[in-house]
Amino acid sequence: MQKRKITLVVLIAILAAMLAGCAGTPAPSGWPGNLAVDKTIFTASGAHIYAVNAETGAEIWRFPAQPEGTKIFGAAPILVDGQLIAGDYDFQLHSLNPDSGKEIWVNKDAAGRWIGSPIAVDGLILAPNADHNLYALNANGIVQWKFTAKNGLWNQPVTDGKSVFVSSMDKNLYALNPKSGKVLWSVDLGGSVMFSQVLGDDGILYLGTINNEILAISPDSGKINWKVKTDGTVWEPVVVKDGTLYAGDQSGKVFALSTKDGSKIWELDAGASVIGGTVLTEKGLYFGTGHINSSDPGEAMLVSTSGQKVWSQSVGGKLYSRPVVSGNLVVFGVFEGDKTLAALDENGKIVWSFNPSN
Repeated sequence: MQKRKITLVVLIAILAAMLAGCAGTPAPSGWPGNLAVDKTIFTASGAHIYAVNAETGAEIWRFPAQPEGTKIFGAAPILVDGQLIAGDYDFQLHSLNPDSGKEIWVNKDAAGRWIGSPIAVDGLILAPNADHNLYALNANGIVQWKFTAKNGLWNQPVTDGKSVFVSSMDKNLYALNPKSGKVLWSVDLGGSVMFSQVLGDDGILYLGTINNEILAISPDSGKINWKVKTDGTVWEPVVVKDGTLYAGDQSGKVFALSTKDGSKIWELDAGASVIGGTVLTEKGLYFGTGHINSSDPGEAMLVSTSGQKVWSQSVGGKLYSRPVVSGNLVVFGVFEGDKTLAALDENGKIVWSFNPSN
C-alpha cells in the first residue's frame, strides 16, 4: 500500500512538472495527446500541435511555427465543424484550420491550464479547465455559459445527448444541462478522477478514481450501481463492449470486468504501469506501459479479449498516453524517448516513427 501511494505521488509530480512549464524556449515536452482523423494524426506535444501523415509519419504542419515562451500543449485536440480545437497550458484555447494549421481564433477567458480535451454538443464547444470552470463556447470562440466546480476539471466531458457529464478534482461527478450549464444532479465519488470517465455502449457512466476504484453510475440519477476496488489507479477511460469492461491500471494490471456487477472475468500482469488506457479493435486490446520509478522504457502490447498476450514491442520510451488507431496502424505517443510518435502494425512491427525536426 505504501509503495502504491509513493508511485502515485511520483506520477502526479511528473504531471505537475509538465503543467508548471518553465521560462525560455523551447518549451518542455510532456506525454503527447493524440487524435486520428482519416489519414492524419494530430498530436499535442510540448511546444506545438503537429499534423502528421498517418501513413508515413511525415510532418504536415505545426502550430505555432516556432515555440512561444512557456506555451505547452498536452491535451488531445478535437475536430468539430472544420475546426481543430486545442487548449494550451498558457490558459489559451485555439481554433486551427486542420488542413493548414492556421489559427482561426483564440479564446483567453480562462484563468487556468487546458488539461482535458473539449467535446462538441449541439453547436457548442464544451471545454474543461483547471480554473474549476467548464466553458461553453460557440463556433466563434465566444463563451455562452460556464459551470464552476469546487476544484479543477481535468476530464474530457461526455454526453448522452440529453446531459453533459463532467467529473472534477473535487471528487464529484456533475450532470449538466448542455444548453445552460444548470446542474441536474451531482454525486460524491469518494476520490478525484484524473481522465478516466466514459459513457459505455450500454448507456452507463464508468470512471476510475485515485482511491483505486471503478464505479458504474446511472446517467439519469447519479445512482452508483456498483463499485469495485482495483490494484492501482485507472487513469484513462475504460473500454466497454458487449457487457465487458476492459481497463489497465497503475499497478500494471490489465483486466476485464462484467458490466453487470463489476465481477472480474480475467486479469493479466503487463509488467509496468498502464497509464494511457486501452483501445479495442477486432484484433484485441492495444495499450502501452511505462515504468514510473525507473528510466526503463515501456512496451506497446496487444492482448486478446480473453486475456492472452499476443505480442509486445519496445518503442524506446514510456507510453503514458492512450494509443489511437488509423487504418491498420496503432499510433502511440512516446514520453522520455527518442521520438514523439511510433506507429505499429497489427503484428507489432514499427512502421514509422515521428521525431519533430527543430
